[in-house]
Amino acid sequence: MDGRLYTILANLSEDNFITVGELALRLQLSQRTVRDLLNQLEQQLNEKGAIIERQRKKGLWLHITDRERYQEFCKKEIPSRIPDSGEQRMEYVLALLFQTPGYIKIETLCDQLYVSRKTISVDLKGVEKFLNRHHISLERKPYYGLKMKGTEFAFRLALSAIFYELSDVWFQKIYETFEEAEIIRKQILDNIRERGYTIYETDISNIVLQIQIALYRWKMGSGITMEEVDSKEWLQESDIKVAGRCSLGLEHALGICIPVPEIKYLAIHLSGKKKLLDSEHGNVVIDMEINQLVNEMLENVYQVFQLDFKSDFDLSTSLRQHMISLRIRLRYHLKLENPMLKEIKEVYSFPYAVAAQAATVLSEYFHAMVSEDEIGYLALCFALSMERNKKKKKRNILLVCASGEGSARLFKYRFKELFEGYLNKVEICDIGSLPGKDFNDVDYVFSTVPIAFPVPVPIYQVQYFFDRHNINQVKWILEDNHPDTIKRYFSEDLFFVDVKGENREEVIHTLCQRIGMVRKTPEEFEESVLYREKIMQTDFCGQIAIPHPYKPLTDETFVCVAILNKPIRWYLCDVQVVFLLSISTRKENLETFYRTAPRIMMDEDCMKRLIKDKRYETLMGIIEDMEKC
Repeated sequence: MDGRLYTILANLSEDNFITVGELALRLQLSQRTVRDLLNQLEQQLNEKGAIIERQRKKGLWLHITDRERYQEFCKKEIPSRIPDSGEQRMEYVLALLFQTPGYIKIETLCDQLYVSRKTISVDLKGVEKFLNRHHISLERKPYYGLKMKGTEFAFRLALSAIFYELSDVWFQKIYETFEEAEIIRKQILDNIRERGYTIYETDISNIVLQIQIALYRWKMGSGITMEEVDSKEWLQESDIKVAGRCSLGLEHALGICIPVPEIKYLAIHLSGKKKLLDSEHGNVVIDMEINQLVNEMLENVYQVFQLDFKSDFDLSTSLRQHMISLRIRLRYHLKLENPMLKEIKEVYSFPYAVAAQAATVLSEYFHAMVSEDEIGYLALCFALSMERNKKKKKRNILLVCASGEGSARLFKYRFKELFEGYLNKVEICDIGSLPGKDFNDVDYVFSTVPIAFPVPVPIYQVQYFFDRHNINQVKWILEDNHPDTIKRYFSEDLFFVDVKGENREEVIHTLCQRIGMVRKTPEEFEESVLYREKIMQTDFCGQIAIPHPYKPLTDETFVCVAILNKPIRWYLCDVQVVFLLSISTRKENLETFYRTAPRIMMDEDCMKRLIKDKRYETLMGIIEDMEKC
């Protein structure tokens, strides 16, 4: 049976009608061609226990006359699943490109997917968009076909992104060739522990995946080159030694011989994930590049928010230490997941805004987009500094946290602040250090993870963000006896509905023009907003985007609100509500704004309410409700 007949049969239903026109649109064929194919299909189905029924003004439907015979036909004759949507075809083509070392002809894709050349051309735009995000191009060579073009490093990172972002249906042939994860995991853990490395549990699985991909590509004959991993100024000798030990373990376990470039490739991933213990901090040499970057980050924050962190030695130190591994990740576009990102945005929205601004320095320097996950970790550093500068008291408790040193210290300060008057002494440790802990000076243990072994004092398991909504409400009231509403930053003349635009550039252009009609803005206002978009994503969650100029440009702080007539793809999310924020050039305390506004903008129910009831009064009501919480 012709492949196109399978596709038509897949679109026919026993329960619903479909017209010839709809079939032609789905298959990107003419109606005449579809009618010819329907006649061919009907002839074959007549002997297989099914017929195609036609009903005037309704269309076609599949009538099964002999279900047993038809099911037998389906079982024997119909091939394995065929992609039936543009998204599925895009993923299918990506899988084929990563499995094929040579060129792939477009005619081959048409035959395999049973679609027209026109349909494939549309699908390839999605393929190219994904590859371009990962610094890979799609080369087209006459008489040869298509082939991916880029560095081996880029290919591997793209495969890693596929694992996290796309369906695994079409990539099974690749995954089936991966070496067993547990074998790799054991070798990595055994050797990094032996060498005193510290890598959080949440990052181990990513390193295992990177090794699986590296081994898969290497066995295909696509090894990493020495030029791609030659980073003498960043990779430390200790990193390469640890990677060498891990490689030896993998060689014995898998019966392979790993070359030097692949060992350095592993060293880069280990270096990008490793964490420093307190005992190691004093032995780390911070180079001039990191010092300069941290200084520029703090100066950038001062220029925008008028917050002077430059004299906070502890913050500078923690940022410099964090930059050791972050620099590697940005240089090589390595992914780091932040399991606390959602909570960080909600609880520490102001430190998150400060960190996002500081991260623009890194985006410009490394020519790489700093992800939300990375911004979240930077936000913890700034939040810790802000908490440290407030009144604190001590008490005798031990906090056990498995999220890492920075978050554990922040957890410590939050407990001190929440229960002042009851805290005399607070200590922190990880779960692995607990059995050897001296409990003589400990009254209670508060842990974010289960503790399976006995300890001589009471244990209480709590969430990291302990009762965060009540805490925020109480702190907000206590810190400001005359709370200021953020309504003054919103005005009806900057509230627009049914804004049109096919992409973020068109929407931003429209909004900047409308803002210029009612507010005084400099000539470079739109250019500054678009530049900020290039170096940092502003769609922080589904439905909403918060674009803003690269630096303060206007005399007053204001928010332009736009509800689009239809959602558009911004960067990673489909956005329908846009909050274009402009910060004043005058010194202004915006902490209250940044504590409340993100909670409104990132609340899915609030945004659905605003999209449904597109009125300025609705927005004001949402703000009032949120400020009471």
